[in-house]
Amino acid sequence: MNNHHSPVTAVSDWSPGKRHYTFALLCVVWVMSLVDRQIIAIVLEPIKQEFQASDTAMGLLTGLVFAGFYTLASVPLGRWADVGVRRTIVAAILGFWSFMTCLGGVAQSYLQLALTRVGVAIGEAGASPAAQSMVADLYPLAQRGRALATMSAFGSLGIFFSLFLGGWLSDTVGWRMAFILVGLPGLLVAVLIRLTVDEPPRGMSDTVRQDAAPPALGEALKYLWSMKSYRLIVVAVAVGGLVGFGTLGWAPAFFMRVHQMSASEAGLWFGISVMFGLIGGNLFVGWLSDRLGKRDIRWYMRVSGGGALCATPFGILAAWWPTAPGSVTMFALYLFFLVFHLPPAQAMVQTLVRSRMRGMAVTGVVFCQNLIGAGLGPLIIGVLNDLFASRYGAYATRYSLSVTLTLVVVTGIAGLTANRWLIQDHRRTWQTG
Repeated sequence: MNNHHSPVTAVSDWSPGKRHYTFALLCVVWVMSLVDRQIIAIVLEPIKQEFQASDTAMGLLTGLVFAGFYTLASVPLGRWADVGVRRTIVAAILGFWSFMTCLGGVAQSYLQLALTRVGVAIGEAGASPAAQSMVADLYPLAQRGRALATMSAFGSLGIFFSLFLGGWLSDTVGWRMAFILVGLPGLLVAVLIRLTVDEPPRGMSDTVRQDAAPPALGEALKYLWSMKSYRLIVVAVAVGGLVGFGTLGWAPAFFMRVHQMSASEAGLWFGISVMFGLIGGNLFVGWLSDRLGKRDIRWYMRVSGGGALCATPFGILAAWWPTAPGSVTMFALYLFFLVFHLPPAQAMVQTLVRSRMRGMAVTGVVFCQNLIGAGLGPLIIGVLNDLFASRYGAYATRYSLSVTLTLVVVTGIAGLTANRWLIQDHRRTWQTG
């Protein structure tokens, strides 16, 4: 609720420079979110050896343990984003998860490390609802796809830093110090956000008058479920997350096992795939979806689903290319098209509902993206690795990735099918008021 306790400034006070500054800091938060989440992927091998854990146990740690608590926390934190001061929420949760990342560096057992990852998950669960809701208020629909895509691109930069810096730090100062060094900057940025960022007015960039108060939780959930296009977007993002998080979680180990790279080499080369693939894909799809979406908003989901379908052959080639440089190149192309599914879908989620329901709308997507995507993706590959290990040895990850990567076809079909109901769901939301 925006009352006298909330530092909301008038719309007239929001110059382009102020909007861009706020957006830039939200992008920095996104970088740190992905660094702290993905750092464990590049140090997975030394952690596994120190704690004598199986691939299934490591897949559980990087997948279902993290995603399960992330998902549980996302509902109350998503609701908080609709009723609270989002600037303060972002600062608080960033500080909390950064501290928990640092604690991971002093964990003395698998269980202790798992508990710190639970803390990171709970903190990060509030980032998407609050940050994406703020972005939707900072920029109108015509710029929203690019804005969300740019933020996703910065997240991809975070994945690159986690792989490149994490691998280098792991080889030079050990995995424990890597956790501590990547966690510390977040504490400083949390203070900067709290002191220098204002809360944007709800609905500042929408053309229709917004409701002064958020709907009841049950009413919001019922309305979201009633939209068939929204439900299909959730399916598309959830399966896309399963494939994406599974790839990010196990590709470094794939390069170390199949192509005999060190941790720093795998971090550097797969990091380059991530940087060019995800950053390039995010920026291009943001521009393309906004450009085509001006004619018809269904183009957002046409681009989303079409890109996912284009990704599939490159994923298979990445797993089976005989040389490391070719595999790196195919992974870059695979990730470039895979990421097409997300920014247009996020833009439509923010556009299908009014400002006071945006936190819960994002939460519904994040809930399934993480429970199914981040939770099951790394775990499925870890289980398959253990199943295939007796027959294929170090090459088991090649077969596990091949099985998982083809599921991106489901994302493409769901994204394209959402267009059947997108226009009518959008009109139902905005035809009154």
